[in-house]
Amino acid sequence: MFRNLSKPLVLVLAMLLVAACNRQKDAPGTPGGGSPEDATRESLALLRDGKFDLFWRHALPPADFATLRADWPRRNASEGPLTGDDRAKFEAGVKRLTEPDAEKKLFADLRPTLVRFDRDYKDQMPLISGIGQSMALTAIEQAKDLTLSQKRQLREAVNIVGPWTQTVAWGDQAKAKTAIATVVDTARKANLSTADALHGMTFEQSMATWSTAWLGLKRLLDVYGLSVDQTFDSISIDTLEKSGGSAHVKITYTLLGKPIQTDATLVMLDGRWYDSDLLQRVRDEHARMNPPAAPGTAPARASTVVAPAGPVADARTR
Repeated sequence: MFRNLSKPLVLVLAMLLVAACNRQKDAPGTPGGGSPEDATRESLALLRDGKFDLFWRHALPPADFATLRADWPRRNASEGPLTGDDRAKFEAGVKRLTEPDAEKKLFADLRPTLVRFDRDYKDQMPLISGIGQSMALTAIEQAKDLTLSQKRQLREAVNIVGPWTQTVAWGDQAKAKTAIATVVDTARKANLSTADALHGMTFEQSMATWSTAWLGLKRLLDVYGLSVDQTFDSISIDTLEKSGGSAHVKITYTLLGKPIQTDATLVMLDGRWYDSDLLQRVRDEHARMNPPAAPGTAPARASTVVAPAGPVADARTR
């Protein structure tokens, strides 16, 4: 009997294996996800790797991404024009980080501070850390643009990172040299020139600069024992609820070995899943930068960009 069943069973298993191998993953940057878990997982993977251009292409429906990209040159308009002092300070800072022998000069400037820290402040780190932790928690509570879930997640992170800062050898000169080398290398790779050039970057140029800065920050934190990649790699995603065009997912990860949980609401648009809060923020920012024409004034010249849909359905308070 078992011999008669073995061939069909092997055939079925082989077919399942072939089907699994042939299952195609979405190309990086494909708008949305085929499921709430896939959408969230791909977004986090792109963030981990610093692929911010692809992240936005994935995280937003095509029309919303087009408006984000079109709005980008005006993102700094509300900050007002740069002053001569702004330009001078920026250029001096860039020069200091990128000039020949910048690493040696910066370490020479920092070394007395490291010696003084070990001599006078090392034993006070619990107090210093506690003050910083308290200030961070207060800032989180007062933040008006964070959801309850985001505030809870940040509070947990601060309460984990705070005690960790007390254990770090901040006065270690070898680590400081490595950290300085990382900062200098990052600044050189960013290829920054002037403050005007920074403010005038295209979307693609900005994303490349963000990527350079993010990858440099991860390397810097690695020097002192905080691995961002380990945190991203520890992430697990579970769907708690899925009804119609809305889903609620739980995201669990570890930070410095301690577990943290957060959640997100996703919405389905044109058969693909997107983070509701992120999409709403992008649409709100687009509306802010493109206010309706005042009564009696000529309408603005028609844009070649397709306008995104209206507000995302309100996610429940989390």
